[in-house]
Amino acid sequence: MMQRDTALILFGVGLIVLLLLVGVALHISSPPQPISEPQEKVSIVTPSTTPTFPPTQTASSISPPALVTPSLPPPDTKTSLPQTAAIPTVGAFPSKGVIPPSTVVPLPPTPSLQFPAPSSLPRARPAPAVEASVENEALLWAKALVANYRPQWRLNLTKSIAPNLKGESYVVAVEPNNQVTVEARTTVGWLYGLLDLAERLQWREPINAQWIWSPPLTERGLVMDNPEWLIKPPRSLDAMRSIIGDCLKGLAWWRFNTLVLKCNGREPALKTALEILRQLSPDYGVKVVVWAQEITPTIQAWVRTGGLIVTTNPLVQNNEEIPISFDLGEVVQNLRQGRVTVFASQLVAPNVPTKVFQFRQSREKLLMLIGLDKAYEGVFWFDPAWAHQLLRSIKDAGLNGLWLSIRSVPSKWAIAAFAQAIKNPASDGESLWLSRWAKQGQQADKWISLFRESSRIVTEILWLGVSTEPQYGTSLKAFFTARPIDSSWGFTVLSVTEILISEKSVVDKTTLTVDEIARGLEQRAQTIWALTAQLPEPSAPDWKVAKRLALLNSWLGQFYANKIDAAMAWGKFEAGDKMAGQDCLLHLSKSVRAWEQVVAVANSVYSPNNRWALKLAEFQKELEECKNLVASSMP
Repeated sequence: MMQRDTALILFGVGLIVLLLLVGVALHISSPPQPISEPQEKVSIVTPSTTPTFPPTQTASSISPPALVTPSLPPPDTKTSLPQTAAIPTVGAFPSKGVIPPSTVVPLPPTPSLQFPAPSSLPRARPAPAVEASVENEALLWAKALVANYRPQWRLNLTKSIAPNLKGESYVVAVEPNNQVTVEARTTVGWLYGLLDLAERLQWREPINAQWIWSPPLTERGLVMDNPEWLIKPPRSLDAMRSIIGDCLKGLAWWRFNTLVLKCNGREPALKTALEILRQLSPDYGVKVVVWAQEITPTIQAWVRTGGLIVTTNPLVQNNEEIPISFDLGEVVQNLRQGRVTVFASQLVAPNVPTKVFQFRQSREKLLMLIGLDKAYEGVFWFDPAWAHQLLRSIKDAGLNGLWLSIRSVPSKWAIAAFAQAIKNPASDGESLWLSRWAKQGQQADKWISLFRESSRIVTEILWLGVSTEPQYGTSLKAFFTARPIDSSWGFTVLSVTEILISEKSVVDKTTLTVDEIARGLEQRAQTIWALTAQLPEPSAPDWKVAKRLALLNSWLGQFYANKIDAAMAWGKFEAGDKMAGQDCLLHLSKSVRAWEQVVAVANSVYSPNNRWALKLAEFQKELEECKNLVASSMP
């Protein structure tokens, strides 16, 4: 029995030894397989709704900004888009400018983006912690964004003594062995350098060995008009702090260094919000200015502790008040007193008005507040070329800076257009978006053309001077009392009345007639209809809204073109040309049909009782009244 057990044990040992020998032999005979480095996870989203690009993505507090939408926000700033309704059926629209059916067109898969060649990037090396002396919430966030793409990089933040680096400027140098140095004089310079690096990595753009950036303008402000976190604040202090922190991250990502908080001054959460902003904003390089409707005890306490406020009172009392005015006369008065002053205007041209050049000695104290708000509220605007031209014009004029007030939709798109102008002031504006969108395999040139044409329609309507809110249409009578754009913007617009009185052809290149504007609006509308017919219907909410509102802008242009023609004919009719009355009715009927299309598109984005829908009955009534007047004049 014992001999049998011994034999079994020896047999088992021998079998194990044999298997080991076979394994060794196989390993020796086959070449070793290369060990692949783990692939970095990059957030690539399916192309979005309107244009065929991916939508905005919500990110955690340490994740990078979403890859692909023009807004490119940092961790979610909780900005909501208008509620999107079902798209009307094709039958509801004429053949031109048709909104695509609700079936989403399948889009090509997003191509993988290419990193620079491995030889141009540093080799792996452990990353040390930031020095305790420079640690703050903003820098830790920015470092986390970079580490999300390059965890092996060692980020060195060094103080600069270079005379050409001032304030927010920085130099980024990518060195061997995964050494990346951000050199700046201030922590804000470090922050901006890290965010610049994160954005380049996000888009997988080539990383140069070294580059430098300096802000094109001293002050770069964004007006936040009654933000939701102020009107409906969260219940906990931590939640409020988190929301405001995200807001400041957004400003830093876009390179805005001034937050203009517009409010009524009586919000229950205002005191708490201002205390949090006072604590957090310095880390993000943001100055806070309050623009309140009332000087309440909360605002008074803010001023007593050194806080800045905006005032519309031309008689400024102290240095904590920043006067703002639409009147250049009031602006001149404050500049002569050596005060920083804000000149406010809606966006009407990508340049500084010539009257500004009167301020030779105090120009560096002048801020321009450009509004894409009252005349642009609810409509689409994304025109990077104009954003770059305007910013360069302000810089070349030697002004202190630029504030922006934006209510166009989606608002982050307009913000992004100006943000890239701040980050890349020397570029033409559109090339960056064309390059980045082309990497997604989309029809970038068509999308940028669509957005440009639709954005300029709203501005050209504003030139007519028929309404401060031209996006909601206007009456026929308004063309006879219109006050077109001020000639100080570089050109003159002749109104309907001026043309009817003069009856002379205009040869001056700096002068436009309303008829020329009408033909231009029609041409832009036709271009938009052609482009929307060629482009697919994406699925992301912000792109969907953008494409629909671009179409809304086109019908606004067509409405105004018809209305201008009707006004010209009505002027002749009232002067005694009875046949012109029929021409007026023809153009007026076309304008009503165009407005019906405006309403159809608006209803696909906003609630049915939107302001465009409510105006339709008014225009229909106007048409009937004109029909009666023309009929009564006939023999």
